Amino acid sequence: MTWTLLHDRMAFMAQLIRAAETDPEAALAELSEPSGAARASEVSRLFGDEEGLLLSLRQRWLTMLAAKLDQAAYDGATAEQARADLETAQPGLHALLEIAARRSLRVRALSRGEQQAMDLFDGSTSDRQTVA
Repeated sequence: MTWTLLHDRMAFMAQLIRAAETDPEAALAELSEPSGAARASEVSRLFGDEEGLLLSLRQRWLTMLAAKLDQAAYDGATAEQARADLETAQPGLHALLEIAARRSLRVRALSRGEQQAMDLFDGSTSDRQTVA
């Protein structure tokens, strides 16, 4: 991926997230409506398809959550508080991911990874395995 493509992808996601702060369903619907053909073409060029966009949004959320968890460790906050802070700071992204989880099994499957990261942060060791 070129730097230009990366910047185009980030700008597209930022614009979509801003639009989703007021109406996430409409923000996503615009991508598949005939009047949104240019936006659908951009999705295809930048992400391959709508699911690629949704997966990219999910990755963006996970990256932001990891940063929030790092800060929470420094501040002595819980993983749940870090996640709640992220939801408050990124309402459009959170709303898009709620819709994405209903539309895509692959996006929904990634929520397990989010929970695992939070469990590890909080010290849960119930599903860890060691090699000896």
